[in-house]
Amino acid sequence: MNTADRSVEALDTALRRRFVFKEVMPDPSLLLTKTFNGFNLEQVLTAINERIEVLLDRDHTIGHSYFIKLESGNTEGLSSIFKNNIIPLLQEYFYNDYEKIALVLGLGFLREKVAKKNIFPKLKNIEEPENNNVYELVDSINNIEEAVTLLLDNSNE
Repeated sequence: MNTADRSVEALDTALRRRFVFKEVMPDPSLLLTKTFNGFNLEQVLTAINERIEVLLDRDHTIGHSYFIKLESGNTEGLSSIFKNNIIPLLQEYFYNDYEKIALVLGLGFLREKVAKKNIFPKLKNIEEPENNNVYELVDSINNIEEAVTLLLDNSNE
């Protein structure tokens, strides 16, 4: 159980009375040998978790177990992990705030959607709300290695 799992608080209390609890944090170094074109999974997990820790807290960091069984170069498996595990988890963590998800994953996984202007009728004494650009998930990632390379690029260019 994670400390983020608050809905099971009574069960958590009962278990804590009966067992010893040892914190096991993510260990990105276990993923050092899992390499892809230009990066390894240690770098990926470290980058994601550093960003999550700033945006939320350390209790929400992602564990190495998502990637531990993945073989080097298995792009189909890597794509599946992001699609079926990492992205849904981030959607839950950030309550579908795609701007924060974009901060964690970058523009390989999300795209900026330009907001339409002048969509509201002109009304007296009512100001039009801010209509900023928003982010949305990319429908299909054709090149997962390229998407992850963008995730690791924090040059803000």
